[in-house]
Amino acid sequence: MLKAVSLSKSYDTEPLFADLDLIVGAGDRVGLVGPNGVGKSTLLRVLTGAEPPSSGTVELAPGSRLGYFAQQVPDPGATVGEFVAAGLGELPAVAGQLRTLERRLADGDHTALEAYGRAQDRWAALDGWRAQARLTDVRQRLDVAHLADDTPLHRVSGGEQARLTLARLLLDAPDLLVLDEPTNHLDAGGIAWLGDWLAAFPGGVLVVSHDRAFLDRTVQRVVELDGIHEQPQTYAGGYTDYRAEKVRRWQRLLLDYEAQQKDLRRWLADIDRTKQQARGVEESVRSGLGADQQRRYAKKVARKAKARERRLRRQLDSIRWLAQPRTRPTLSLAFPADALADTEVLRARELTLRVGDRTLLDTVDLSVRAGDRILLTGANGAGKTTLLRALAGQRAPDGGRVEAATEVALLPQTHDELRTDVTVLDHFRSRVPVYADDAERLLDGYLFGPDQWSARLRTLSAGELRRLLLAELVNSPARVLLLDEPTNYLDLDSLEVVEAALREFRGTVLMVSHDTWFAEAVGFDRRWRVADGWLATEAV
Repeated sequence: MLKAVSLSKSYDTEPLFADLDLIVGAGDRVGLVGPNGVGKSTLLRVLTGAEPPSSGTVELAPGSRLGYFAQQVPDPGATVGEFVAAGLGELPAVAGQLRTLERRLADGDHTALEAYGRAQDRWAALDGWRAQARLTDVRQRLDVAHLADDTPLHRVSGGEQARLTLARLLLDAPDLLVLDEPTNHLDAGGIAWLGDWLAAFPGGVLVVSHDRAFLDRTVQRVVELDGIHEQPQTYAGGYTDYRAEKVRRWQRLLLDYEAQQKDLRRWLADIDRTKQQARGVEESVRSGLGADQQRRYAKKVARKAKARERRLRRQLDSIRWLAQPRTRPTLSLAFPADALADTEVLRARELTLRVGDRTLLDTVDLSVRAGDRILLTGANGAGKTTLLRALAGQRAPDGGRVEAATEVALLPQTHDELRTDVTVLDHFRSRVPVYADDAERLLDGYLFGPDQWSARLRTLSAGELRRLLLAELVNSPARVLLLDEPTNYLDLDSLEVVEAALREFRGTVLMVSHDTWFAEAVGFDRRWRVADGWLATEAV
């Protein structure tokens, strides 16, 4: 279905990937993983034709239809109806043409009759009579039928945006799916539905995902862009198989390298010892019986030692000689260890939250104490993000009040508003009041090196933006953290670092996460569920 040959992509002569060969056929399930910023989304855009490669070719089988799920909707200002109907391809335009021609005919313009006949033929050829039924069916299956057609996309939740994107893909009836973080924002039910649907999908799938459970369930092969090798590394199996094999490869490489270095030290010592012996004979044997013969022999030994040294140098320069195994620097993340006294840090009384004519929460009381670890759950669109924003003071309640006894910090679910021309360093210092030298030192610990301090925020990948927000969160004085889908966009190695840091955090955590691995790794002692205007506490 999809074939990439010797594919390479560079920016400013810096290679993201090189000599990539990839085939995705019917029934294939391929996962694409790697650290943030190494070019995973760029590779998907190249494969889908949205960007040209620096070299190489991409071929799609004749007659095949490719469906692309991007990390973010292309136009947040578009309406729900317009966005989903675009999945019907040419049909919406033909339907508009028919309505225009019908109005002309109704006004007595008989010259439009021939064009109307052609439009009707095209409508029938595109199976337009079933289009509305297909549209309704898909929206019901993905639980977005309740969203009004004229609702702007920026007014619906991230999970609902993801479901609408999936609905649009299904309507297009693709043979090959290219998915960029499809589980971001989806609730547990949406992730389960997507897994079931992909299991029954007969076509090929190439997916970028940080969701470890989803990768284990979905993919048969993992391709890694590791940021070290220009060529991608390929592994058989799902996420668990990939991690185990990666460790095995690293250990084998390390053992081979250490054995090689041991041999190198032995060879160098032997060469040096031989040269020293030859030099000693030449310098000490000046006269006497057999002196000339001994000195000639010493020179011969010295020449052999130099020849061995030259051979060793050529071997060191050859491709067979193992370079020292390298790893990318890992994210450093450590929250302050001090904890608040056992007091109420956050509460709401008769809290009411509405979006349009929908009531998300109706006169709800809630209380959060220092040290609480709460998992907030609920279906997409139930009001989880709205609740977190109200508790953080970023959204005024529609009724009731919210009171915080200490500073509260919110990690938002999305960060489209950050894609500006502000530099990384300036943005960090606007949120964390420190001197420039201190800011540079701190940013370096979060994998933002000197080459990125002056980078514009709009040029960063979604994962890099996420890492920047985490850096600001860790360096804020807040001891009450509200985390809205904290795993979104992070690479797999960074996820493990964040999990470990939050396990050690002694403050208060209220998090929304549909990543079951993450929630269990971080730990929680209470579970809240938002549904039908109420906030229910569920046993853990």
